[in-house]
Amino acid sequence: MAGAALAVGVLYMSVFAVPPLITTFIDDLGLSHAEAGALMSVFLGGLLCTSMFSGRLNTRFGPRRLIVAGLLIGGLASASFAITQIYPLMLVFRVGLGVAVGLVYAPGITFVTSLLARDRANLGVGMFLCGVPTGIVISFFATPLLAHALSWRWPFWIFAGAAFAGAAIFQAISGENPTAEHAAVHAGKISIRDLLANRTFRLLLAALFVGMFVVYGIFTWIAPFLDESAGFSTDQISFASALLAATGIPGTIGSGWLASRTGRPLAVSAAGFCLPLVLLVFVFEGTPSLALATAVATISAFGVSVGTSPLYASGPMLFRGAGGGTAAGLSTAAGMSGAVVSTYAGGWIVGASGYSAAFAIYVGATAAVGLLIVPLAALSLGHRSARSEQTAVEGSARS
Repeated sequence: MAGAALAVGVLYMSVFAVPPLITTFIDDLGLSHAEAGALMSVFLGGLLCTSMFSGRLNTRFGPRRLIVAGLLIGGLASASFAITQIYPLMLVFRVGLGVAVGLVYAPGITFVTSLLARDRANLGVGMFLCGVPTGIVISFFATPLLAHALSWRWPFWIFAGAAFAGAAIFQAISGENPTAEHAAVHAGKISIRDLLANRTFRLLLAALFVGMFVVYGIFTWIAPFLDESAGFSTDQISFASALLAATGIPGTIGSGWLASRTGRPLAVSAAGFCLPLVLLVFVFEGTPSLALATAVATISAFGVSVGTSPLYASGPMLFRGAGGGTAAGLSTAAGMSGAVVSTYAGGWIVGASGYSAAFAIYVGATAAVGLLIVPLAALSLGHRSARSEQTAVEGSARS
């Protein structure tokens, strides 16, 4: 599990090297806010498309091979991004990075859930997902400093090297895992149509769509907001951004532990998504102090980290042993669909109406997540109901 967390972490270092450099891309390369936001959107598009097929890929090749391949592709895409400033090529290489993450993200979730008993699966997913904020912390902290001291290209070169090293490390420490490979072989026995026929799963996908809309809105646009609207220095933005991302580490692990401990993952998720409502401060206070801005950013980031981890764990647990890999892939695709909309629409809204309007939309989306979690809770998406849902779907598939 540590190796899987390392794999997704080193890729997210390259992924989130873009938000701290949005102002640089606008000023030095002449991109618009929408074009800069599209660098995140097309990455998410590549991740989305790959996630839709990750269940089948997981079945054929197994999660270990997919993770190694993803790291190699991600390193190549990051290095290639660093050697061009031709915008269409930049988009192509960001799509390649999205494909790489797609080969790691959903298969990684399937991998860790296959290793653990049901009552510890939430904790396993939380530990895996903590690799994401860890990579973001490193990226948010190092990217502005490297770009300021050298050039904007250097973070991508360094993070590419980290991805190649991560592939070698994961290959060395993971070895063959019969349990995980066996789970991968049986991951695709329930069709996508069978999964989508489940009303609980459809609500889960909707909650992930809106939830990741909020997550990527926060992580993409807070750094440029602190630069353009609040006027903070590079060091201040680096500190605030790194602290924002760091909250995801205890957020994902803590929410996984609490969800496993209480057996109420949706209650944990709902509580987490209450916290980003503090973004209202950015709606009504366009130039907050450093202390206030940092507090709002970290509280929001902690909340979405707590909220999303149980939602991602719920899909594989709902169809555990029969369609877990496909469920994880569809869950990731739904979440990344919301993230694509968030990053691109956020750039358009910021360019047209300013940051306050964008953050107001993210606050409204946060409330919408809670409204979606309520019917999910009414359908009792938990350990006992997941087991009965799985039995029913497997029976339908056999029929």
